[in-house]
Amino acid sequence: MKKQEFLLALQDALQRDEALEENMKLNELEEWDSLAIVSLIALYDQLFAIQVTGNTLRECQSVSDLIALAKLQD
Repeated sequence: MKKQEFLLALQDALQRDEALEENMKLNELEEWDSLAIVSLIALYDQLFAIQVTGNTLRECQSVSDLIALAKLQD
């Protein structure tokens, strides 16, 4: 999966209308809440078979941190 595809999957998981960009800060996103974290735990498991915890996701500061968790390249 490419970064752009993952960004679209993130946008869908967060139920966000506007596009996400790598430099966006998660705590500035209206959609970044506990429900988003649960959705992303499922997303990482489904797309990458990666087990991430809520604590791991809470430590992420930006969209680029979420991309790094998935170990995606351009």
